[in-house]
Amino acid sequence: MLVGLMLLLLPAVVFVISLPFSNRLESTLCNVYRIVGGLIVFLGSGFSLYLASYTGDQGGIAAYFFQIAVILLYVAFSVFLIILNLLFSARSDE
Repeated sequence: MLVGLMLLLLPAVVFVISLPFSNRLESTLCNVYRIVGGLIVFLGSGFSLYLASYTGDQGGIAAYFFQIAVILLYVAFSVFLIILNLLFSARSDE
């Protein structure tokens, strides 16, 4: 139960904590991070909660795997934006 709750809440907590640090990104990338990252984290976690609450035992298992997918997608999205930011900053330095 505790692991499931941590899986559900951890992406949202990481997203909220990372908001002040997102100002280091280019302005367009910062806005993309805040909008798309928020949608990934909060809609994904909400759907996982729905699966766990209303679809029985197999829904709980599906919610677990879906939440793992949400976490991996959020991490991949964050890494992609960091790489884009590095490329944009290297291009503007030239």
